[in-house]
Amino acid sequence: MPLSTAGFGKPDLIDKVRSFGVPQRYEDATEQCVAAGADPGFGGRWLTADAEGLALAGDTLLASSQGDSRFVVYGRQTRNFRVVAGRGFDSVEHSDGSAVSTAYLGARFPRGLLVVHDGECRPAAQDPSGGEQATTGFAFVRLDNVLQR
Repeated sequence: MPLSTAGFGKPDLIDKVRSFGVPQRYEDATEQCVAAGADPGFGGRWLTADAEGLALAGDTLLASSQGDSRFVVYGRQTRNFRVVAGRGFDSVEHSDGSAVSTAYLGARFPRGLLVVHDGECRPAAQDPSGGEQATTGFAFVRLDNVLQR
């Protein structure tokens, strides 16, 4: 489905979550839906539920695959990647989405920036009682590192 000034055109389905069509039931103890039957094989290849957060960078679509803490790049060649720990930062898990800027943002982000939500920042923050408090945050990724492959 090409994006242009004339609009979107006719939509094309490019992927589905892997668990598409798998029967589910709600589990009170965890407040989550869990598989309750066999996988009928209707799902896609790249996304693990929840699929949250879509961002466009030129002719490339980025999607957050929250269930396996990956991001999927739909472009000339579909692939996925993880934001891993390094340089004093932790990895990104359970992302609820992303945003992209393709503008020049200085020497650190000369060809743009991908900002991703991190659902589990580590180390956790300390609460006043001395225990740990779960925190979330954001990771900044050079867009050229994502698009060059």
